[in-house]
Parts: sequence; structure tokens; C-alpha cells
Amino acid sequence: MTEQEEVKRLARCMYRETMERLDDPRWAEVAQKVTLLYGPPMVRPDVFLVSFQGGGEDQSPSRRTWPERLVYIDDHYKFGSALRRNFREAGLHVPQLERSHRAGGRLSETLAKRTVAMAACFPEATSAEANKWMCKRGARAEWRTFSSDWVKRLIGVMRPRTVLLFGDKASRSLGLHHQWRDVQSRPKRGMVYARGEIDGFPAVYCHHLSQGWAKAEVQECLAEVKRLVSAD
Repeated sequence: MTEQEEVKRLARCMYRETMERLDDPRWAEVAQKVTLLYGPPMVRPDVFLVSFQGGGEDQSPSRRTWPERLVYIDDHYKFGSALRRNFREAGLHVPQLERSHRAGGRLSETLAKRTVAMAACFPEATSAEANKWMCKRGARAEWRTFSSDWVKRLIGVMRPRTVLLFGDKASRSLGLHHQWRDVQSRPKRGMVYARGEIDGFPAVYCHHLSQGWAKAEVQECLAEVKRLVSAD
């Protein structure tokens, strides 16, 4: 079995176990929709992007497998729009996929073809409900632990060049909040930039894009991502 086949096998196992949970009334009561992977799994992606939770704007049914390409490439939601704009300005993405090879090789293809994205908490919820999913006990807490354990497991088998993690809730869910270094904070915003590792893989912390933080802070985070992606 090749590495890519093993990655896909493990991802299919994750989907199967998650869908089995949705068949159980206890878990289904708090999870109307789940999103696991936001694009195809792959070996050694440039970026493994982790946000806390899908916002629940899309009312389509839960996917039972991963989409064929990263949904952030052309969706119309706030997070995806901000992600495309900031990756483009950092030199990590070109909007025309067919021109990506001529436009500068792997760096320009990073978002379009070399990024894996997951939620640290698979069940979707609105921003107003997100704090409920940080509880310490009950079905929501168990969903969060189940999800984050799978995220860390897939990071280990995919071996990304860097993990880009958005927001305090995702950081806490993966057990990383007190492990960051080179931390930069801003009044009323908390931590906006930090560096660290997840299971031995380099990681960059960013404040969540959908909360309207300063462009300069985004670009500082993505400059570090670009440096890590370019390193080997």
C-alpha cells in the first residue's frame, strides 16, 4: 500500500466512524451537520489548515466523503474569501488554476492544490453557538475530542510542511494553547501570531480570519508559512 493509499484508507475510516456517530441519537441530537475534510487528503501537503468549526451557513447534507478539491477555492463565504485574498497577497495562491504552473511553481499552487483543511470540531454551528462546543463534559465535549483526535492522527500520517491553525478554540481543542512560542498579542484581540509544533511538524498560529483582524497581522503569519513551505 502506498502512502497516499494509506492516507485515503485512514480518511475513509474517519468518515465511517463519524457517520456511525450520526446514527446514534445521543450524538445526532447536538450535530445536525458535520464537515470533516474541506478538500482531498494527500501526503506531504504544503499546508494543513485547521479552523475550529464550520459556521453552518451551508444547509446541504453532511458529506460522506471528501470533496474533489478544496472548497475554499471558489466558495462565497466570508472565511473562504478572506483566505483566498490573503494567500494571494502572500504569494501562495493564483486564482486561475490553469495558469498556476506558469505563475511560479509550488508556492503559487499552495492553496489551490497543496492545502488540506479540516475542522477541529466536526459538527457545524454558528459563531453564536461556538462557545457551547468548548464545554468540558457531555456530547459536545465528546464530539470535540473525537474530532480533534482524528485531526492530529491525520496530521501525523499526512506529514505537512506546516500546520496553519486559526483561532483560540482550535488551539485549545488540539491541546496546544500553552505550547506556542514567539507569541504576539494585541489588546482586545489576544494572541494573533505564534509559532510551535504539532507532533513534530511546524505550526503557525493565526487569529481567526472571519473576525476582521489587521491585514499586516495576517501577512506576518503567512510570511512564516511561506518560509516553511519553501524550506525543502
